[in-house]
Amino acid sequence: MAKKNTPVLNEFDDINFAPGVSFARKAIWWWLPLLYLLISDTFYLRTYDSAQVKITLLQMGGIGMLGLWVSLLVMEGRRAFRKEDFILLAPFFAYLLYVIVSFFHAPYRGPSVDDFVRYTLYMSVTLIVIREFTTEAVDRLTKVLIVAAYIAILYGVVQFLDTRFFPPKDQGPGLDPFIWRWAFGPRVFSTYGNPNFFGNFLVLILPIIVTQYLKRRSVILLPLIAMDLLCLYATGTKGAFLGFGISAFLFSVFYGYFFLRERLRISRGLFVGLASIIPISAFFVIYLLGNTLSYSFRINTWLSTWEMVESRPLTGLGVGSFKVIYPAYRRPEIFHIEGKHNTETDHAEEEHLEQWMDNGLIGMGLYLWMIVFVTVVGLRGLSAHTENLKGARPPPVAYDLLGYLTALLGMLAHNFTDVSMRFVSSGIYLGLLPGVIVNLARGHALWELHYKETAQPQAKAAGDEVPSALGWLLWPARAAGVAGVGYAAWLVLSEFSGLQGPLRNYIASGEILQWYISWLLMLGCVGLTVYVFSGVMLKAVSPLVPVVILVVLFPMYYFWGWFKGDVYHNMAIFFSKQGKWEDAITYYQKVNKLNQFFIMPYYFTGNVFNDRLNMDKSYHPEWGDTDSKPRDDYERAMDSYEHVRRIAPNYVQMHHQVGTLYMKMHDQMMQRGRQKEAQEFLDMALARLNLYENLDPVYAMNYYRKAQIYIIRQDFKSAEREYLANINALKCHKKDHLHATPDAYTSLANVQYAMGKFREAAENYQLALEKDPSFEQARRNLAVVKARVPAHLFQAPRK
Repeated sequence: MAKKNTPVLNEFDDINFAPGVSFARKAIWWWLPLLYLLISDTFYLRTYDSAQVKITLLQMGGIGMLGLWVSLLVMEGRRAFRKEDFILLAPFFAYLLYVIVSFFHAPYRGPSVDDFVRYTLYMSVTLIVIREFTTEAVDRLTKVLIVAAYIAILYGVVQFLDTRFFPPKDQGPGLDPFIWRWAFGPRVFSTYGNPNFFGNFLVLILPIIVTQYLKRRSVILLPLIAMDLLCLYATGTKGAFLGFGISAFLFSVFYGYFFLRERLRISRGLFVGLASIIPISAFFVIYLLGNTLSYSFRINTWLSTWEMVESRPLTGLGVGSFKVIYPAYRRPEIFHIEGKHNTETDHAEEEHLEQWMDNGLIGMGLYLWMIVFVTVVGLRGLSAHTENLKGARPPPVAYDLLGYLTALLGMLAHNFTDVSMRFVSSGIYLGLLPGVIVNLARGHALWELHYKETAQPQAKAAGDEVPSALGWLLWPARAAGVAGVGYAAWLVLSEFSGLQGPLRNYIASGEILQWYISWLLMLGCVGLTVYVFSGVMLKAVSPLVPVVILVVLFPMYYFWGWFKGDVYHNMAIFFSKQGKWEDAITYYQKVNKLNQFFIMPYYFTGNVFNDRLNMDKSYHPEWGDTDSKPRDDYERAMDSYEHVRRIAPNYVQMHHQVGTLYMKMHDQMMQRGRQKEAQEFLDMALARLNLYENLDPVYAMNYYRKAQIYIIRQDFKSAEREYLANINALKCHKKDHLHATPDAYTSLANVQYAMGKFREAAENYQLALEKDPSFEQARRNLAVVKARVPAHLFQAPRK
């Protein structure tokens, strides 16, 4: 049986590993599970994005783990990999390599950095688990995931009780102590900050919990299963319901085929038919609970994404490019569904389609190769572990493999209607689950095979000797490495202290609780990092190891800056809401010094200067002025908008805002008697407003401002054309669809009155009053028309 093939750690007791190898490997065995625990269960409410801490943990923790792994490979020298290993690792290396290629051919690499780093780290996790994790390490990982599930699900139950038996947030305190309680109404979101992401976690973790119960018969897991199902219901997430149905179907089929093959008393066809009741029921529930607007939003987004795929089908648009490119493809229907124009859609609402859009047919093929490879390896492993049992109980590893394989396939099924995998809280499992499945199916970590096949008792291990040319560098490198780690730790802790502020600033019980938890976790993370990095550097005999650790400190600290920037962004928005514009601008500037690819602060800064528009030149470094050069608010606003345009050329309403700014500058030039320059500003305004119309043909104010430009130029016919274009909604391409509002009809009537089209003006005033009988401007203007125009003109037939 497969159980006999599982190597035991005692086999390697007599191996003389290179110094530091055992320490580094054990550190990785603990680092990865704890990282996943923290990403799953942490949130921080002083950032703009409550999940930013999860992103930062992945970036800093993932890069730190990658540096630790590279250090381990350096210490193992020639034992690191064999040629045969790359056959097993080929799908993951190929996908990782193409992600790198995809990033470098992305048209706007700045906003793609985040996704690029994520997918690089996801695939690194897969490789690390396959190479380094023994059966014992995988078992420890599973236990930590169960702990993570207990924490998240228990908090989900707290939210469930809070939203059912306690008053809403604005009416009184409840069971949930944190400020974000009731953020999604009665839907629970737990530590994930979003019901969809929490639902995805519940779907993927449930089969792992169930198989651990079947494996261990631990009673403590039964309430966890029940609470998982309760929270899944309470998320109200239709995609998660579908994922659960498919996951339950796959679990039933796999369990029946592999675990009950000798005891199944009905035909396999009948068994599959009975199992299919679960996903069919899930589809039925989704149909009953369905929201037509939700369906319409997804379908329109998918159609636009497909058009993006068609623009570069072979190579893709580049990893992480969706949110930058999508505005040019967004359908008008989306604006009607959302009822807003200043929002952005970050993802395609279908992970696999977005993979194709990002990476083209080449990358999509590699992605599917990876999934098919893992599935086949997992199924073959299940078959090997469960065949010829003759009534005996399957080995424990078979239950582990069943749980992880079902979790992966359930997650992938869920993401046919969702993009939870695009976000760190769920995306991390795209890297973990395939690695664990391959590891369990083979029964070994790759490093075990290396030593098992070539080990000689008490032999001098690879990397044990230091080349004489580099030996003298060892202690200076160690000293520099330890000093660098210590300095980085001091920087992070001191800066975190500034972000947190003193305890006396906190009043609410939930905020005080989070202050203590935040400091406890921060000290633990920093302390563990210092211990592990210092231990690896002091135990290793290669001066390259301290170099590796020093190198990874730079990107780790860089991404710590992103976390600080998100806190500052939250503070900037706080000051903006209070009307403290100068403080808001100062903090927006801080954000972009730390994260130059964060688009929103540039846009908000431009809007602040646009609204204020102080034309007195002055020098303020805290507002972005440089080189002692005084600027006015027009120059500052345009500088901010141009930053936005370089990173994301069609971001939200940037073109409309620039058009508005040009119109204000026209007024400024007219006041100064500079008519030629004033007309040039109107030309530029019209160009930007036309550009925005191509992106958002639904926004009424864009038509109004274009009409205003024509009115300034006494071109009333063109102004009338703009008002009619708004009302008739021709660019929405929808039959019998009008943008018929009282304001739209009144604006059209006003310009028609100026053109002498009194009958048409009166008719449109009347249409405005039909929409809203209390609309004062239409009522007043209609009275003016009737007072000045003979009554018989209103009764004349329209030509």
